[in-house]
Amino acid sequence: MGALLDIKGLRKQFGGVTALAGVDLAVDEGEILGVVGPNGSGKTTLFNSVTGVHKPTAGTVSWRGRDITGIPANAVSRAGIAYTFQQAMAFPGLSVFENVQIATEHCSNALANFPWTTPASLLEFVGLSGLSEEKAGILPFGRLRLLGLALALATRPSLILLDEPAAGLNDRETKTLVHLVEQFPEHGISVCVIDHDMKLMQMLCRRLAVLDFGSKIADGPTADVLNDPKVLEVYLGGAL
Repeated sequence: MGALLDIKGLRKQFGGVTALAGVDLAVDEGEILGVVGPNGSGKTTLFNSVTGVHKPTAGTVSWRGRDITGIPANAVSRAGIAYTFQQAMAFPGLSVFENVQIATEHCSNALANFPWTTPASLLEFVGLSGLSEEKAGILPFGRLRLLGLALALATRPSLILLDEPAAGLNDRETKTLVHLVEQFPEHGISVCVIDHDMKLMQMLCRRLAVLDFGSKIADGPTADVLNDPKVLEVYLGGAL
């Protein structure tokens, strides 16, 4: 299996600030890749530059061999890349079911082997069937995170970018999240995830990439990266 997403020399500058300094990164088909690094290291900017939120200053983003650098966010979604933001997002005045229904009705992707073809099946998968008639705006934070996952899945992506999906979750909710995301590759969905929860990343990811000040300083098997002296010094402070 080859790379679904291939990022080469990606740079992003905001005025005189360099947020990404020529990052190379590939996400392979069928993998769950983790991206870690200190606050301000460029992780979210990387996702934003891939998904059309920001236009890269330089470099290329290739999707299944096609150059998608700088295309609009809606075109990125139609191509098969979904993105969940750090802040859990939904239409607060609509029901849980209505939120997912809107996402499924606007999906134009046709991912083979996709098992959740209806709002009801998506809500059953993420464990929200019993809350389908509740307004999204009154959901507890952990349940709102699960709704965000259902909304991303509703677009039938081949790749999901998860930006700090476990932020604010308790241990039980984090375990639920891990159980759900672990199932994605068997249904043809690759994952790239950002998070500061290293236990989560060790559970989910066989491969980690580390960013620091906009540059990639490590990329490889999770255990090797977590024992890399440079990573321990720059990011983990020798804690692992």
